[in-house]
Amino acid sequence: MIAAALRQALAQLPDPAFRRVLVRALSISIAVFAALAVALWLGLMLLPDVQQTWLDWVIGFASGIGFFVLMLLLFPAVMTAAIGLFLDDIAEAVERRYYAAEPAGRPLAFWPGLVGALRFLAVVLLVNILLLPVYGILLFFPPLLYGLSLVVNGWLVSREYFEQVAARYLPRAEADAMRRRWRGDIWLCGILIVLLLTIPLVNFLVPIVATAFMVHVYKRLRSRG
Repeated sequence: MIAAALRQALAQLPDPAFRRVLVRALSISIAVFAALAVALWLGLMLLPDVQQTWLDWVIGFASGIGFFVLMLLLFPAVMTAAIGLFLDDIAEAVERRYYAAEPAGRPLAFWPGLVGALRFLAVVLLVNILLLPVYGILLFFPPLLYGLSLVVNGWLVSREYFEQVAARYLPRAEADAMRRRWRGDIWLCGILIVLLLTIPLVNFLVPIVATAFMVHVYKRLRSRG
């Protein structure tokens, strides 16, 4: 069931509706990081002059490297949040192609969608920040570190994507009950999504694939009753 749903989501990648969402999400993500870069630059300009050219250079260099590393780590999460704003476009494209004979889902209102996207981004950041000490210890045990990251982020990602998709078809309480009933299947879907997010360049497309994937997963789980 899960493999078939993922294949269908990947097969629809050339869909023009998906390309439009990708362009919009990339534009938003680039704007976010451009704003962060400007804020960093302004912050460095406000630092007192230490009267040491070499120290100024070190601070500037370290800040630049830190920003670059932060961008690499957070870009997929920011992309996911941005694509969350266009979830309806992706879901509607999947419905047109695969489920035209079934009732279409309800479009989500813009502001709840924005709040949900920002909430997801905040939760992912908060949970991973809280786990930083554990991650630090597990640096000496890379397989355990990777496994913990997969399990934790797989749970977060699966919950967010499934709830967003299910909310198009069900009241929130029923969507939550459905997620709890099929938590194992949905969690496994989240782990697969996180695995795809670890592939460079491919991770830019993953939020779109993940949304389409969850539409198929929802439809299949719903058919099970």
